[in-house]
Amino acid sequence: MSPQIRRIALVGHSGRPEVRREVVRLVKRLRRSRVDARVEAGLADAVGLAGEALPKLARWCQLMISLGGDGTVLVAGRSLAGRSAALLPINFGGLGFLAAAEASETDAALAAVLAGRWPVTARAGVEARVRRAGGTRWGARSFALNDVVVRSGMNLSAVHLQVAALGRDLGHLVADGLIAASASGSTAYALSAGGPILAPDVHAMVVTPACAHTLGSRALVLGPGATLGARLLSPGPAVVMLDGQSPITLQCGDEVEMRLARWVVRVHENPDRPFLHKLQDKLGWQGSERRSM
Repeated sequence: MSPQIRRIALVGHSGRPEVRREVVRLVKRLRRSRVDARVEAGLADAVGLAGEALPKLARWCQLMISLGGDGTVLVAGRSLAGRSAALLPINFGGLGFLAAAEASETDAALAAVLAGRWPVTARAGVEARVRRAGGTRWGARSFALNDVVVRSGMNLSAVHLQVAALGRDLGHLVADGLIAASASGSTAYALSAGGPILAPDVHAMVVTPACAHTLGSRALVLGPGATLGARLLSPGPAVVMLDGQSPITLQCGDEVEMRLARWVVRVHENPDRPFLHKLQDKLGWQGSERRSM
């Protein structure tokens, strides 16, 4: 094993039996090799091991391995934003678009990373902050690896926003939501809403209305440093969703500011499965055989 990586954190979907079995196996294997392997508290509790809180693990580790689907990758990735540790995402879920390897390839992927054969790339995220109606101070910035979404807090209700970007008022938007996505998030909700696909190394933010109530609303790509503003005009509550997992409630008059994040997440990439291969294999780009059956 490489002497450079001696502290490994394991994060996983504790509700999946295969993940619970795998984390126990990996801990035993790594500790036999004199690698300090520690497990996130929730997963550790599910398998009867001692565990630590995710923020503490992110500060401590040199490598974090996520075992689960894309949601698990997003949780792990957010904890590593701005940190030197890199993430190795292993797919134990469904689509697994963000994963570097499948579950059956765990040992081979880990060996490649420890041997220094798999490169590390920097994934940009999106950050958001909120200013309450009538207030003068912005709240703390929150980080999302994939996207920040402003949508209605009530099911099946459109949200009414006043939108601004690049120092200009873009007018009113009535839609199911407004999506601000990183390059990683461009292949998620933003893609389903009609936005463009960005290569992972493009540091830009894709702004996409979701099901806009006008034919003139189209996606907009903003560069680093550009800000997107949205003020809630709807009378009912709305929410800001960070990677679909961390809601912040909004009331009429509240404002949200979104921009490309100052931090990045370092992620190991599988050189045998580049980005365009994933588009073909996972998303059916150009009608691949697997997706057309």
